[in-house]
Amino acid sequence: MATMAKDVDIGAALIERAQALVPDLAARAGETAALRRMPDETFRLLRDSDLLKAARAERFGGYALGLDEVLEIVVRLGRGCGSTAWVFGIYCDHAITVGMFEPEAQDDVWGADPEAVISSGLAPSGKVERVPGGYRLDGRWQFSSGCDHAGWVFVQSMIPPAGEGEGPIPAYLLLPRSDWQIDDTWFVTGLAGTGSKDIVVENAFVPPHRVQPIAPLNAGEGPGARVNRAPVYRLPRIATVPFSLVAPALGVADAMIDAFVERTSARATRGVRHAELTTVQLRLAEAAAERDCARLLLARATAETMAAMRGAGKLGLEQRARNRRDMAYIATLLTRAAERIYGVTGASGLFDGNPMKRMYHDIRAVAAHHITAWDIAGPTYGQVALGLEPTNPLV
Repeated sequence: MATMAKDVDIGAALIERAQALVPDLAARAGETAALRRMPDETFRLLRDSDLLKAARAERFGGYALGLDEVLEIVVRLGRGCGSTAWVFGIYCDHAITVGMFEPEAQDDVWGADPEAVISSGLAPSGKVERVPGGYRLDGRWQFSSGCDHAGWVFVQSMIPPAGEGEGPIPAYLLLPRSDWQIDDTWFVTGLAGTGSKDIVVENAFVPPHRVQPIAPLNAGEGPGARVNRAPVYRLPRIATVPFSLVAPALGVADAMIDAFVERTSARATRGVRHAELTTVQLRLAEAAAERDCARLLLARATAETMAAMRGAGKLGLEQRARNRRDMAYIATLLTRAAERIYGVTGASGLFDGNPMKRMYHDIRAVAAHHITAWDIAGPTYGQVALGLEPTNPLV
């Protein structure tokens, strides 16, 4: 698809394109779950519609949109397919993150292939050794969403200290597709179509420019901001970019509530119309209110975050802690909404072919991620609000 003219509101245009894909994605959602990865046709749709350019740096032909616009695209895609929205959100997260790496690392990824997408392995694992000219890496990383279509992956590991008295450094190591294998371990209930398989690395050489310490990224001070001037590349990563993990659940909740309304309006049991039951009406009202609250939290957090990036370029500890709280509470609200709706879907909701079952489990899967865990994010916010040092470093 041709690049959009400069006078076009690119964010609005991409959001509209994402919405236009919803019927196709919904029709293919069952196939996506059965395939356990994004179908090739779906990937082509995302690429050909220019959606995969949303978070890519402008110097590589991307649009470098703000996080708020990127996540609205994710939400729209989630109305069609939760797994597709999740993988798209991951690709955008990783385009932003690698946009914070050293410019030379970015050139490695997009210089030869401007359409490249990136997967990851973010749970600390593997073994890193210092060798002449760089590092040697071995290991296995779980949950690498979208790896089947990825040309690159970055994984988290510990870099050995450079000298005596120094400690190991948490870092991301960026590798091309030739340096890793996929082990198909993804047999799950929720987000089944994300292809979140294991990545296996054996004896891979990683040059220094593709090794990025994590601390500067979480402070919004990645070296990539020297060449990528858009505000999105100054985001404090852990307190902002993972909103891309909860945005799919909002889109799925939209679709789940719409499907419930359509089905329940015409449903009757032994002559009793379900739509006339006060208990059903209350469940729908509560679920819709929880969904709406989640949408408002996401909109406020991302809008205020991008306003800060366009202004001072920094987020204080209080704002970062509130963002982390809101990520988890959005997931909590949407899980409650899904529970209310699925609880009155009836026995038909038990069948594998029922979209309500898939959507319910997709939302539960989003809430299972450690970033969206309320028991972690809630206390972190409380500690900061009460003037204490947070015990959780992920803030």
